[in-house]
Amino acid sequence: MIRVKTSKEPRIPAGAMLVAINSHKIEDQLEYKFYNDVTEPRKVLIKTKDVKKILTFKPHEKIRIQLEEPVYRQCENDCDFCFINGLPNGLRRELYFRDDDYRLSFLFGNFLSLTNISKRDIKKIGRLKLSPLYVSVHTTNPDLRRKLFKNAKAELIMEYLSALVRENITVHCQIVLIPGVTDGGNLIHTITDLSTLYPGVSSIGVVPVGKTKYLKAIPAVSKRLAKQTIRLIESLHRVFRKSYGKGLVYLADEFYIKAGLPIPKRLYYDDFAQHENGIGMVRQFVDEIDGLRAIKRRRGRFLLLTSTSAFPYVHMLKMRLSHLWSIDDENIDVVAVENRFFGKSVTVSGLIGADDFSSTIRNLKRKYDRIILPPNCVNDEHKFIDDNVLHELRVIVAPHSIKELVKCLP
Repeated sequence: MIRVKTSKEPRIPAGAMLVAINSHKIEDQLEYKFYNDVTEPRKVLIKTKDVKKILTFKPHEKIRIQLEEPVYRQCENDCDFCFINGLPNGLRRELYFRDDDYRLSFLFGNFLSLTNISKRDIKKIGRLKLSPLYVSVHTTNPDLRRKLFKNAKAELIMEYLSALVRENITVHCQIVLIPGVTDGGNLIHTITDLSTLYPGVSSIGVVPVGKTKYLKAIPAVSKRLAKQTIRLIESLHRVFRKSYGKGLVYLADEFYIKAGLPIPKRLYYDDFAQHENGIGMVRQFVDEIDGLRAIKRRRGRFLLLTSTSAFPYVHMLKMRLSHLWSIDDENIDVVAVENRFFGKSVTVSGLIGADDFSSTIRNLKRKYDRIILPPNCVNDEHKFIDDNVLHELRVIVAPHSIKELVKCLP
């Protein structure tokens, strides 16, 4: 049952419990959306106090209610490399919620561990067709995964993945590469295990562990290890492409940036299944730069602020705009913002705080008509990761499209 939060339906008061639709039990909003098929007649069972009654809704008749938000499951693991566990105080409140809920994975692409899932949950996922799901695997070695997650249920990963695949659920898997732990032979073994579940396991993303100054015990991925991992993954990628017609396993952009090697071509990423996981973002950005054509000339003076890892590619954008005579070369600058909040080892733009951007702007020697920040550095409330905002009229956060960005320039 789930409680009705607000209602414009005269027969259903706010506070009533929604029990079932056409005899299907309703436990959360996803079940409500799945079984509330407006093209069909529906018999809705509600409960008010101790009284139950059935209401009939005709085809195309809306049920004008809003249900309460469900309580989402939190993570039961205690990983040493957990980014959230290493966060300092004072950040955006939602960052401290350690979610591990298959509903959030389906709705937003959040990665889950499958350590708090049951066989009943898996049947429900299959029944509601909650596909795709995103799973943090890291290793398929039962003993090692149990130690990493500090949870005995973690060793059942292949059993649960197999059960999801049998329910026709597509799964995108993530492996966090921890030097000396999940790299080398262990990485090969994990990818090989996951590949046996293809096409149910549709992609395997390998990302470097998030090393910050607050996680001092975790070693960072070195340039040497980045190069070794690239050679290993690209070898497996070629094998899978011959066998399956797709690469299956993909490396985060950070590995290529760390190794000082070119970003792979577009074909490498197939359908960019893990773009939001930092896999293929740079390739799409570079391709969009290459695709730019003549743009109306801008005569102001502009500054593009970016992260240290993205700097070379944003500089490419500057040179392209200059080449197209859209902006004079001397009127557009690119500056990399050093992450003092999390430490120099953090080089992605999404983790730069407002204070680091502010200090960079304060130290500028030139005056600019517009200062452009990376598109992923704020949330929907325009708050940065440090829970601050920037009150600066010249500053805008870039849209995700380069063409739309250029339109923002006066």
